[in-house]
Formats: sequence, structure tokens, C-alpha cells
Amino acid sequence: MSTNAKMSKTAISRVLAAVIVAGGVLAAASEASAEQRGRRGQATIQTERGTYQARGEVRRERSARVRDRSVTGPNGRETSVHDERRWNREEGTYSHDRERTFANGDTRTVDADAQRTGEGEWTAQRQVTGRNGETRTQTGTFTGERTENGRIVTGDIQTQNHGQVDYQREVTRENGTRSVTSSATFEDGTQISRSSSGACDGAGHCESQGAITNRQGETTSWSQSRTRDGADVSRARDVTFSDGTTRSVDAVRDGNGDGTGSVERTATGRNGETRTQSGTYEVERRRR
Repeated sequence: MSTNAKMSKTAISRVLAAVIVAGGVLAAASEASAEQRGRRGQATIQTERGTYQARGEVRRERSARVRDRSVTGPNGRETSVHDERRWNREEGTYSHDRERTFANGDTRTVDADAQRTGEGEWTAQRQVTGRNGETRTQTGTFTGERTENGRIVTGDIQTQNHGQVDYQREVTRENGTRSVTSSATFEDGTQISRSSSGACDGAGHCESQGAITNRQGETTSWSQSRTRDGADVSRARDVTFSDGTTRSVDAVRDGNGDGTGSVERTATGRNGETRTQSGTYEVERRRR
């Protein structure tokens, strides 16, 4: 995949992620409880490179969610992420601000905002300031329409690096399966398309699969599963790239039922090499 193709997919998919969340919030979200809720966790992970300490906190309140997390490596250097989402259904506004601070002090910020302009219509803007201080902006106008078994969103996105992009996304729900198809068509006629589907059996097991095709016509596919049994959770994800190479990740969480437990994650890369990480965690939930 070329650098331009990667940049296109990344830039478009992220602005669309903000748009889809905003559309859902502005169109159908219900007000959250005024009661503040949250959870705080920490983990110690052993890897081939040494021991990592991770901390995270999530705070939820009416019309807002704030996440903070940090990781300190074996060399004592820390990276952190602050992620904040706020929305107001009555005023038809949504914002998503994210700042990442790297171990050397560099920062990368992403600010996304959406505003409802009419029934099933909204505008969105996403601004990214990279570690080099350069800023890129994407803007768009979107419409959403409910269908018999889902929803269709169409939009017109303006980007600094790739010009105008036509976007469409359809979500359907049928017989317990949620399916999503989307496409982003560029000025030169090339397209990024994606499809996925997933379902849960109601007994703690979920499966999903999907594929994405880039502007060069190369397709990457994936499948994943998750099984929950009380405080224990197992996950598996397999990715097949366009050149036939694969990458797999298997993760197991062995919970004690009191917010503590152990985790293990095994990843096999495209070169066939396998790495394993293991550790312990502790999570505290709170209400106020």
C-alpha cells in the first residue's frame, strides 16, 4: 500500500468515525444519568523489553465522557492520552477532543466538532495538529436517513490533501446480525470500501468479520471473537493482508471477581514470530 493510500484511509476513516458518532448522538442519543460514574484501573505488564506500568481512568457524567491513560516503560519514560467527548442533544452539538503526549514531550491533538443543521442533517469539522506542529483540517456536510432495518448516512467531505470525497455508510440489523458497508470515493475515481458484520449469541460469545479495500484495489480481511464467562474473557483476532501474510492475536483475562486478575496476550506477526505479554491488573468502580 502506498503512503498516499495509507494517509487517505487514515484521514478519512478518522473524520468519519467522529461523524458517525456525532450523527448517532445528535439523532438518537438519550440523556445520561446526572449521577457521575467512573472506573480507575492499573496494570503491570511483563514483556520481552521489560516491565510496563499502565494507569487509566474513565469518568462519565451527563452528556460527557472523559478518559485518561498513561503508560510508563522500563526506561521510566511516560506516554499519555487525554480523550474527552461532550454532547448536547437539545442544542445539537457534539465535540471530541484528544491529546496524546509522547515520551519525548511531543504532542498530537485532534479536535472534532459537529453541529446539527436540520432534521437528519449536520456539519462536521476535524482538525489535527501533528507532532511537527502542522495542522490539517477536514470539513463535511452529512445527512442521515432511517430505513426499515437500519440507517444510511451520506456526506460530502473536503480535505486539504485529497480534495473532495463522497461518502456513504449503511447499517442494517437483521436476525441478530449487525452489518455495515461504507465507501469513500475520491476525485480521481478511486475508492476505499469497507464491509463488516457481527453478532452475539446472548450467552457471552460474539463473533465478527470484515474486509477493507484500498484505493489500489488491495483487500485486507479480518475475523475476531470474544467469549465472556463471568469475570473471565478471551479474545481472538486474525488478519489476512492483501499479500497473503497473516497476523493473529489471542488474549485471555482471568478475573478474580473483585476487580483484580491476570492477563496474557500472544501475538504472531506477519513474519511468523510470536511474542507473549503477561501481567496483573486492578480495577476500581465508583459512583457519586
